[in-house]
Amino acid sequence: MMQPPQSDPGVMREKHPTEHSEGRGKLSAQREALLQARIKDLSLRLAGTPLERHIAQLHAELEAKGISFKPQCYLSDEWGCPSGVPVIGLPFYLADPDLHSLEAELGGGVESEAEILMYLRHEAGHAFNYAYRLYETDEWLRVFGDYSRPYRDDYKPQPFSRRYVRHISGWYAQKHPDEDFAETFAVWLTPSGDWRKRYQGWGALRKLQYVEEIVSRLGRAPPLVKLAEPDFTTEEMEETVLDHYRQRELNEKVEVELRNAFDQALEDLFYGPGEAPIHAETLVRAERQRLLSTVSQYAGVGRGVVRAVVDHLAERTAALGLTLHPDDSPEAAVQLASLVTVLAMNYLYTNRFFED
Repeated sequence: MMQPPQSDPGVMREKHPTEHSEGRGKLSAQREALLQARIKDLSLRLAGTPLERHIAQLHAELEAKGISFKPQCYLSDEWGCPSGVPVIGLPFYLADPDLHSLEAELGGGVESEAEILMYLRHEAGHAFNYAYRLYETDEWLRVFGDYSRPYRDDYKPQPFSRRYVRHISGWYAQKHPDEDFAETFAVWLTPSGDWRKRYQGWGALRKLQYVEEIVSRLGRAPPLVKLAEPDFTTEEMEETVLDHYRQRELNEKVEVELRNAFDQALEDLFYGPGEAPIHAETLVRAERQRLLSTVSQYAGVGRGVVRAVVDHLAERTAALGLTLHPDDSPEAAVQLASLVTVLAMNYLYTNRFFED
């Protein structure tokens, strides 16, 4: 598969996580100290945090659906369920208000309560799958596919496909059969969701019916897998908070070499230097977080790709000195979203942003 081209040093510059970015100023001395702290030394715990309440709600939802199995939860570097092990890891930053703030500033936003519950239900699906080794059965294979299929981050979803439920953004159920089951389980588990009505006539309905049937058979049975050993806890995280964000930035970074490829599109969208009172770059950066969320959600493109495109467009609008009238901001934001979506979709299906 073609790899993204290396970026031109003049186009993009890697920023230190504590630099001024997106309108943020220097972090306070207290937060600078927090950035330098090793995560293992922060003594983070689930007990006494809002997460404890969310986990209790998850367990209550499982009980209400006839499931006696309650997966153990622990703090880790990210959301996850170790393959084959029925436990749930939650991001460490959710356990501390100051870390919440750092995540909002450096990580792109903190999950809302509703989103936390969505992720918990999803991970509970993985845990239930592993606890009863459903993925090894012929029945599961017929409904969801081959569990041993390679797990690829660069999957190419089919937006609005009715073969899959819709839960986590980015058409996540299409990523892998294991994710398909976890997403289906989460939709089935959600108390407020009438899945029978919502998915009537969909191919995904059979998957939801499978979950209903398998829970009726196994929900009160003891799990086959007794192992509940977390794979990577905060007590093992030697890295500093700053190192964590540096590594995340590196992992999510997508190098692009767009140079002036879309200057004409930007010049069509905005006014020239001095023709209007607002710098167009201001609008692009103001829309950055919204674009990261919505384009990733509906196009199924990784946030790193969207981030690279938006940051490049912001830098080009600044370099060209483009401007904007305040009254034109709503329409310009819509056109900007359209441009970013087209570029992201082109990258998703052709591995490039434009044809030479």
